[in-house]
Amino acid sequence: MINNSPDIKIFKTNLESCIDSARKNKLESFSAIKIQHMLNITIYVMATRFLEASVKHIVYNCCIMRGDDHIKLKEIEIQLKKFNNPEFKYIKEILKRILDFDITMGIRDAHFNQRDIDYLDQIVQNRHRNVHASYDSTEWYNQNKKDLSDFEKEYEGMVKIVAFLDKILYEKSTGQFKIC
Repeated sequence: MINNSPDIKIFKTNLESCIDSARKNKLESFSAIKIQHMLNITIYVMATRFLEASVKHIVYNCCIMRGDDHIKLKEIEIQLKKFNNPEFKYIKEILKRILDFDITMGIRDAHFNQRDIDYLDQIVQNRHRNVHASYDSTEWYNQNKKDLSDFEKEYEGMVKIVAFLDKILYEKSTGQFKIC
């Protein structure tokens, strides 16, 4: 459950409102079926944006908690602008590089598991397949092989990882980040 960051909580609520709206689409015409296809893609895009924004928000705010000065925060902003493909390996990398925080402790402490990581990566990869053009025009249409039923199980795994990250706090006495 996401409790520490009100911004992430609001963003998640907004995303879930859009997911709920997509679920309510009635497949009663050819147009409605086409719209559902577009909604399925849109939900994956929105979920990836939520993930990327959450990671950036958490990292940046953790740097503020650590007491980074204005100059250091500007450097972090530059690094975070380059973070735009939020697969787990890249989340792990950015947390280690900027916060010296090992996200894999979340697996060790059973906050999330490998299946959750796989689901997070599937969301990001499905978005990637659908928003980036290929040189091969045969791949330009109908690349989305997933629907809301796939998304709902994947989303649960992604949210577990975001909820874990939402628990990161800086402990001044040790000079390290920990999970609260």
